[in-house]
Amino acid sequence: MPEKLKNCLKTCTGFIRDWIKKINFPVIRHRIGRFLRSWWQLIALLFAGIVFLYYPVGGMLVEDIDANTNIEIVQNRPEQSSAVEMMAFIINREVSQKMWTPNLPFFFPSYFLDNMPNFQLGMMSSVSTLAQAMSQRLARPIDDKREQHLVEAAKLLQYPGNIWMFSPENRLMPAPSSNSQYKKARKQLIKYSYGLNDGSEVFYRTPEDLAYFADRLAAGLGKSLEKIEMQVREYSSNFTDNKADDIFYYTRGQIYADYLLLKALGADYKHIILDHNLYLPWTQMLNALELGSQISPAIVRNGEINSISAPNHLIAIALYTSRARFLMREISQILKNRPLRPQ
Repeated sequence: MPEKLKNCLKTCTGFIRDWIKKINFPVIRHRIGRFLRSWWQLIALLFAGIVFLYYPVGGMLVEDIDANTNIEIVQNRPEQSSAVEMMAFIINREVSQKMWTPNLPFFFPSYFLDNMPNFQLGMMSSVSTLAQAMSQRLARPIDDKREQHLVEAAKLLQYPGNIWMFSPENRLMPAPSSNSQYKKARKQLIKYSYGLNDGSEVFYRTPEDLAYFADRLAAGLGKSLEKIEMQVREYSSNFTDNKADDIFYYTRGQIYADYLLLKALGADYKHIILDHNLYLPWTQMLNALELGSQISPAIVRNGEINSISAPNHLIAIALYTSRARFLMREISQILKNRPLRPQ
């Protein structure tokens, strides 16, 4: 060990031992004093503090899974879009106001968290899905030379959420962080919203567009349901399932974001929903998403289906996810003036 480091550790040890002498409890003072006799014992104490305090306590302080459904974005101008503002709000809350945890390296206390990272990834997946759908239906023609803010936002939101400074494919070359790409996407959404406000952009509202958005979000839920089905089929017989909580919280974040986004789309397409007599199924769909997003067990279990004691939270959240997805498809078919095919 370098001499300078040894001297530094000896100084720290001496400082701690002087502090121990001021303790009024002889037994405690004696035991701590006996332990801190050398610099390597101080290292052991600091390492134990990191393992048993820094990561657990730091992780608990960082973890903040916010599933508040009382979020409303109401536009006073008819040309504006509540859905676009909601996407910008979600990105700002999860990336700027909170800590974006899916890409943090090992020296952050949240490194061993998995619930919040998966919840945030699920949310961003829904935002990305809707942004892509909107860019494909609402963006200007490709030969328009003006900057296409909605298209650019959709591209940026497809960026992987687990990149901090280096890409998983090439760990030697620096790469833009997920945070920076999502912040850029939010700026593009805000520019698009400004364009709607000043008339340089137009937010067209047609039943076909709303049907397309519902289909795309329903397809995203379908992928999550497939993962849940496979996890339950393959691992519900195991005593423990370490991947169950990852899938659960990803799906929970996804349906929570779907709830916020579809509620905002309901404000944008209110007249179309009412004209097609879709108020009841639209409300039922939102209720299913809201109820599913509020499932918050202390421990996620993937218990056997026939068990009388072990719950299965994957099946519980799949119930509401399936209900919401079916209603999305039903709404889409009505908007297209096509009967819903029986399942």
